[in-house]
Formats: sequence, structure tokens, C-alpha cells
Amino acid sequence: MLALGLALFLLGVAWAFLPPVGQIASYHFFLNCALVLVTAACVYFSILLQKPFVFYVFMNLCILSLLSLILNGKGVMLQFKQFWPFVVIIFGVTLLPVGRFHYKEFKTVYVIPSASLTILGAFFFLFTFKIIKMPLREFFFYFLPFFFIASGAALIILYYVRLNAKDKFPVITEDEDDEPLLFSEEDC
Repeated sequence: MLALGLALFLLGVAWAFLPPVGQIASYHFFLNCALVLVTAACVYFSILLQKPFVFYVFMNLCILSLLSLILNGKGVMLQFKQFWPFVVIIFGVTLLPVGRFHYKEFKTVYVIPSASLTILGAFFFLFTFKIIKMPLREFFFYFLPFFFIASGAALIILYYVRLNAKDKFPVITEDEDDEPLLFSEEDC
């Protein structure tokens, strides 16, 4: 049922976003289709074998290969310098199901990095698509001291809040029966 669901989802996305067959370069189309199918099969087997790290890697590769299939089919030629913030967002968003897959619930150890990567990718999108006209180097030169001030103040406040509410912000410890967070001994 899972394999059929994955296949139907990929077929639906590809069918919805690809142009008519006569407008597609066949070499790139078949190469990208093969890449999507191979990475989707790896996602499927990583779920069956319950390997969170392998699932994370192949889920990202599958999404990126599907995106490549759609963009090549549409004839859109994006350079990586325009595209890389979207990759950061994909890595952030796919970290959530990995945490859910690993712990069977959402834990802050995955939610906070996921949100951070997603916000960071969205922030860099503003510079990539020239919504913020100032160069990134110049932006950081002017605003990095304020970021350090805000980050330091937030950590100090979080420290004192955590002292008063230890049950709301528990310290994460690794139990002996739990695997390490993202890498298990079999994956290394």
C-alpha cells in the first residue's frame, strides 16, 4: 500500500506539472524519471527497514530529483546560485518527518533545527530573488551585531525561563534503549 501510494503521488505530481510530451527532451526526461524512481524506491525501503538517516537522505534526493524533472520538463534553466535557498528549505522541512519517524512523536531536537533551516532558507530567498536589494555581505556587516545582541538576550531569557519551568523545557538525555539522534551504529 505504501509503495502504491508513493508511486501514485509521484505520478500525480509529475503529470500535473510537466508540459505536453512533444515539448520534453527525451534524454533528460528518461534520465530524470529513472532518478526519481530509484530514489523513491530507496525511500520506500528505508521506511520498511526503519532507518531514519537513510530515509532523510533519500527523501531529500527524491524531492530534488522530482523538482529537477519538473524544471527540466518545463524548460526552466535555473542556476544553482538562484536555487540553493530552496534546497535549504527542503532539508529543513524533511527533517520533521525524520524526527517523527525516529521518535514516533515530534521532539524539539528535530523541530527547532527544522524550523531554523526553513527560516534560514526563506531569508536567503529574499537576497537571491533581489527582494532585499542590499548585498548579503553588506547586510551582515550592518546587522550582525544586532543579531548577536538579540541571540544573547534570547539565550539569557531562555536560561531563566528554563530554571523556573524545568518540566516545560526538559534537558534531553539519551536513554540506553534509544538510538542516537540521527545516526545509528549501523548507518556509520
